[in-house]
Amino acid sequence: MTRIVFGGVFILFCLLGVLGNNRTLICRSCNLSLSFHGCLLDFGICITKPGQYCIKEAYSKGGITWFSVKGCTESHDECFKRNIEYYVVHSTHCCRYHFCNI
Repeated sequence: MTRIVFGGVFILFCLLGVLGNNRTLICRSCNLSLSFHGCLLDFGICITKPGQYCIKEAYSKGGITWFSVKGCTESHDECFKRNIEYYVVHSTHCCRYHFCNI
């Protein structure tokens, strides 16, 4: 068990060393995350290209975040938006460091 953990940590540090420049990021990728359950449709990680960000989209109703989607952006136009329709709030948040959208 400890070999698996140390092997995973070693691989993660190798990835961060290779991709740890200021142009690329490693982001969490999850197509459906429930606040009371965690990630149901886990896609692992995504690696951004230069100029992209990690993103977290949240859907709230009645002050409660019901579910969220996490991944990598295609452009900066997707970032920091907030739409309110029929008491449902859809907001996006972008960030620029590794695994910041967890």
